[in-house]
Amino acid sequence: MNRKSLVGVLGLAAVTTGIAVFETVVGRRFSRKVARAVTRAARYQSGRLAGLRYRISGRHPDPTVDDRVLADRVRSMLGPLEHRLDIPRIHVLVEGHEVLLHGDVTSNAHAEAIISAVRDVPGVQAVTSHLHIGLFPGDTRPSEGSGHPAPSAALAKVLTAAHDGGASEGSERSCARSVLSTFAALLPEGERRHVLTHLPTDLRTLTEPLRPRWAGHGHLRRLDEFILAALPNVEPEARQAIVESVIGALRELVPEEVVDVAAVLPENLRPLWKTPIPR
Repeated sequence: MNRKSLVGVLGLAAVTTGIAVFETVVGRRFSRKVARAVTRAARYQSGRLAGLRYRISGRHPDPTVDDRVLADRVRSMLGPLEHRLDIPRIHVLVEGHEVLLHGDVTSNAHAEAIISAVRDVPGVQAVTSHLHIGLFPGDTRPSEGSGHPAPSAALAKVLTAAHDGGASEGSERSCARSVLSTFAALLPEGERRHVLTHLPTDLRTLTEPLRPRWAGHGHLRRLDEFILAALPNVEPEARQAIVESVIGALRELVPEEVVDVAAVLPENLRPLWKTPIPR
């Protein structure tokens, strides 16, 4: 065999081998892709069958779950509904199997749809709605796609107050949340609801308890105790000014509740609110 023939044979062999290797690699990738698709489909069908058996047997989610589990159940149900209605996240609180709803919706029809859906969640015994009709200027619809929506005017006011009171750059939100959540825990449930109805969603979020309600700060009775509990990680000399500034901003945002809040605060904490009770 001459040299040209030998080179041709070797070249053809190399090409043939390359094609075989390529087909093997592609074949393996394709096989893995098909296997993953089959696995996903099997899991989906298995889940559907499990759900079908669950419904046919007449079983229902346990209605005796604790409030924490029930709150998670309500939030999971609301997620798809919020997406369909294109509204900001609804804030959910559950106390004694009563669901409290706070949030902003665009119409009465949306509010009614949310309330009706929550009532149907197993375990819910009552629904109290504080849904606000109409979006605040700082609220954005999920479809508008802002990863960092501008804060509402009310939240901006509180964060500015925290900064002006002495909160370090970047810590304004955490300081405001700690102060507001500690303060909200002092209020009886009825008055706390009234205060929250006047606040936009992003500010209401800062009033959520940082610990379970039963382990909160309802025992606080003195101003120095409150200041320490609200800002334990802030320099001692800066705590009081931040607390007074944030609480002052909150007071200005809820003029309708000023006197009522003062009336329900422990006597030694009323100076924090700086509003006398009419005699």
